[in-house]
Amino acid sequence: MAHNLDDFIGNFDGGTRAHRYRITNGTIPNADTGGPGAELNQYHVRALEIPPSQVNPIRIPYRGRILKWAGDRLYFPWTIRILDEPGETDKIDTLWKAFHNWSNDINDHKSNIHTTPGGADGFDSWTADWTFQQVDGDAGDDPAGEGSKLKEINLFGCWPTTIGPLGLDANSVDQLVEFTVTVEYQYYTVTVPGINESEAAGNA
Repeated sequence: MAHNLDDFIGNFDGGTRAHRYRITNGTIPNADTGGPGAELNQYHVRALEIPPSQVNPIRIPYRGRILKWAGDRLYFPWTIRILDEPGETDKIDTLWKAFHNWSNDINDHKSNIHTTPGGADGFDSWTADWTFQQVDGDAGDDPAGEGSKLKEINLFGCWPTTIGPLGLDANSVDQLVEFTVTVEYQYYTVTVPGINESEAAGNA
C-alpha cells in the first residue's frame, strides 16, 4: 500500500512540544515563604525530563539458558536546569541560594550535622513532594490559557544531591547564567486526565 504526505497529514495530530511544561508544586523546605527562593519557580526552570525508571531483571540460569525474572524497580536521579536571578527586594535571595540552604540543612558545611529548624524532625523536615505537568497547546478548560494537562508527574520525598556551579566568564556575550540541580526522590507517579487521576490521588 502506497503512503504519501496526505496520508501523514490525515493521521498526524501535531504531536507534543518539548517546551510545554509547568511546575505546579515545587516547595523548598525551610525557605523564606515570602522570598523568590521559596519554591521551584516554573518560569525559571529552563529544562527538565520525566525521570526514567527501570525494573531490574533477576537472571536465573536454567539448562544453558537465562530466565529473566522481573525484579525490583530502580528510580534514577532527576536533573533540572534553572535560570539564576536575584530577588526584587533581597538581591541574594535566589533559587540558587535556597537550594544551597536546603543542602546545608541536610548536612552543614562546617559542623557536618543535620539541622532541623523550628524543632522539626524526621523525613518530612528535609524532603519535599514536587509536581510538574506536560501540557499541550490547547488551553481547553485551563482558565489561565496555559495549555491543557497531558500528564502529571508527582515525585515524592525529593532532596538535592548536587547543586551545579554558576559559570561566570568575562568573554560571555548574550548569555544568561544557569545552574543544574540533581535531585533524588523515593518514587514517582504518573497520572493522565480521565484515566488514573483518582487512583493516583488515593495512593499518594
